[in-house]
Amino acid sequence: MNKKFLSAILFGALMVTSTGTFVSCKDYDDDIDNLQEQINKLATKEDMTSQIATLQAALNTAAKDASDALTKAAAAETAAKAAGDDAAAAKAAADKAVADAKAEAIKAVQAEIATLKKEVEESTDAALKEMAGKVDAATKKVEDIVGKIADMVTSVELVASYSANPTGAELTFSTAIEKENVFSDGITNAITFTKDKQIQTGDKFVVRVSPTNAVLTPEMISLTNSQGQNLNEFLSVQKVEKYNGLLSRAAGNNGLWEVTVALKNYDEKAFSAATETKVGNDTESILFAVQVNNTLSTAETREVISSYDLTLDWTEYTGASSLNYFVDKTNIANVNNRYSNTSLSLKEHTATMYKELVWNANGPAVAPITDPSKGTVNAVQGDDRSSKPVYPAVQGEAIKIALSTADDKVTAPVNIRGIYVVLDKANAVESAPSELNAWNSYTYSGLNTVVEGTSTEITINSTTAINDVIGFRVYAVNFDGTLVDPDGKAFYVQLGNAATDWNATATTVTALNPADKAVTATQSDKVAVSLTKLTAPTAATWTTDKVNNVNPAFNAIFVDANNNVLYNTAAPNTFPADFSKVAKVYTVPTVDNWTKYEDNKTYNGTLTIKNASGHVLATMKVSMTKVLPTTIPAGFSVKTAQVADGIYNCYMIPMNDANGIAWTAETATKGSMKMSEVFNYGTGAAANYNITFATSKKDGNKDVAVVVAGDKTLEVVKDYINNSAKHATTVVYNYGKISSVKNADGGYDDVTREAEKFETIYNCIYNSTYTWAWATREQLGSEYTDKNTDGSYKKAMPSTELTYGTDRSDFAADSFIFGTSTKDSRYSKLLSAPYESSLIIKDATLTSDANGEEEYFDVTIANNHITGFKATALSSETNPTAAVPSTLTIKCKDMYGHDVIIKVAMTVNKR
Repeated sequence: MNKKFLSAILFGALMVTSTGTFVSCKDYDDDIDNLQEQINKLATKEDMTSQIATLQAALNTAAKDASDALTKAAAAETAAKAAGDDAAAAKAAADKAVADAKAEAIKAVQAEIATLKKEVEESTDAALKEMAGKVDAATKKVEDIVGKIADMVTSVELVASYSANPTGAELTFSTAIEKENVFSDGITNAITFTKDKQIQTGDKFVVRVSPTNAVLTPEMISLTNSQGQNLNEFLSVQKVEKYNGLLSRAAGNNGLWEVTVALKNYDEKAFSAATETKVGNDTESILFAVQVNNTLSTAETREVISSYDLTLDWTEYTGASSLNYFVDKTNIANVNNRYSNTSLSLKEHTATMYKELVWNANGPAVAPITDPSKGTVNAVQGDDRSSKPVYPAVQGEAIKIALSTADDKVTAPVNIRGIYVVLDKANAVESAPSELNAWNSYTYSGLNTVVEGTSTEITINSTTAINDVIGFRVYAVNFDGTLVDPDGKAFYVQLGNAATDWNATATTVTALNPADKAVTATQSDKVAVSLTKLTAPTAATWTTDKVNNVNPAFNAIFVDANNNVLYNTAAPNTFPADFSKVAKVYTVPTVDNWTKYEDNKTYNGTLTIKNASGHVLATMKVSMTKVLPTTIPAGFSVKTAQVADGIYNCYMIPMNDANGIAWTAETATKGSMKMSEVFNYGTGAAANYNITFATSKKDGNKDVAVVVAGDKTLEVVKDYINNSAKHATTVVYNYGKISSVKNADGGYDDVTREAEKFETIYNCIYNSTYTWAWATREQLGSEYTDKNTDGSYKKAMPSTELTYGTDRSDFAADSFIFGTSTKDSRYSKLLSAPYESSLIIKDATLTSDANGEEEYFDVTIANNHITGFKATALSSETNPTAAVPSTLTIKCKDMYGHDVIIKVAMTVNKR
């Protein structure tokens, strides 16, 4: 690469600086000059506004610190008083008073700064100097409270960025040699270029400092090598600005500053000596770090330093030869000019137009030459944008003109020095001279003034210009005095009124089970809005934050008071007759998968409606926040009187392995219960309820839970149906995979919400609710309740007494024993005919109540029924001396094969 370098004199000065210093005295006038210099640094409203923002940030931090100190001191005072420590309590009270006083002082200064901010925003250009003095005074007042703001820097690091330095590693400088020119005669702030004068062009880098509210100034920054040698003698830090651009890696925007640097002069040998070193036969670049002077007023000199990642290089200056810029967000290639009389900005198509020029291979130059008799031709006709649309400008709103090296986004060029904007008088041909007269009658700001840099703003401040077409021409100049475009580059606007800003609307959509309702059919809450009627809308755009790379992520639906749909952003160009009829807005997701929407995230959308001229008639911000349900669907409950005192006694329906009902004794292998018999499901889908019954089946030797979907049937094997064991039961509503949070395996878990919790006991009908006793006449039926004419019963009840030594072979006792169920009367039956044959008699004994022995009778059983009682002994010596109270014990098996023991009283009388 061809290089040039700093002068030997400056290089020598660098060497002297490294070995010694010279300190000059300052008098009182110097102090005044320094103060004035500090005020001069606040040259623009932007500078002052930035400084005020810094002051406010510093005060906010100090206010939080004071609040924390106040809370801590108050707690310490309370604790000390409780402990009876008077000295500690007094100290804490003093600390609290100090913190409280500081908080009040901060509050007062915050109010002053807020007032000052408003004054700066409303100040005129003539008052800027006065405002700068006020901002400087405010800075001193804030620093009296929080300390010197610049002193807060504790660390600095280099950050690569797209807009400043693509790699973040190499700074490239160049030197422009001026050509004689004035840019431009008759224009405010015209720049005079002097033949052969050197102008150094710089480069930029981005740093991040901590804490994030620290302030950087050019005087604080220098570049230094690993031996501690800096480049202050021949490298100038021209400006330091807050950086808000897009970063190349996720470094965050807080604490970011963009630093612009340039050479003070250049000399090949000096530059090479300072920036390169020999390693063997190779030449390598010296690495530099960014050093921030962080000296406190009460401390020795102290600096913080970044990593050593910067290198310095130089290249020959090349001026821009094509004027490319953006009108707000639209590239000039897509904005109308009047190259021909067919231009869309013209109503009349008969005028002779001024033809635009562009540089040929001989440009750029300080002036265009199109006539060969006047020199070498360097400009030719070009830049026809007559068919492009006229830009829709807005009355009273600034139009930003930003030069760019790219067509898709604003990337500021580094080789252009300044720009200005004027009216495009050469093509003011519509009903000439009336069009130009009209243009001249309007009020503008930002015109006819050279701005050093690559962007400027103009504003049309005339309501009388509404709907009029106005032409502007932009000129730009390179650092060497050559024109970026031979004759500037024009653009045309049509002025319109400011857009109506409809009230922002925030909606919340609750993720529901996709099996119940498709994601794309789920509606958010309806939010009341008040909109205005629009005149002749023709086009609309609807954009949102992306979800799974889909835009829009949701649509907004506008409805009237009766919920009739008037407008849907899914069809943005289908407009209602009157937007003022809209009463509510709700949103609907567009991606049919809830896991793609982040939980609790707000997705923002913007609706922009334009008219035929491209002017925005209305804008509206609509957001949709996805939330997870916190409760179950409405209407769920346990059926009345199923659960008592937290316990559900589940009376199982006996089933066999073939899932047939199996009431017959000893045939059931399991019990079942339909969950629909237990629960009311309400608005939720029954199938989405999961009911978990703990310890209800075997997994090897372990008892585990049985989980039943809400509309299915619970089944447990007969061993668990014991009328006593409690099984913890939980009912949840399963919303499915609606959360964006992944589990440890990278998948998604179902989201559930608890509906009910109780304990379940698996019961047979023959439990504590079932009792046995000798039947009454009514229980035996009409055979025993029929009466004679005299009122006596036609048939006597069998006796439950036996006579010692006398067989009673005709007493079928089970036909006279009745079982009563308080749970369900349909189960109340005679033992001889149990409900659905659910009992079978296996054995029976008659025992004395005195000793429990089978002393006098054996019970005879045939075909699972009791047929009689047979005396066991006949002896005159064994006749009891009195009646013997006895118990008939009958052993049965139920449908599950479980034992059922029945006991009734009998008496054995003596002979």
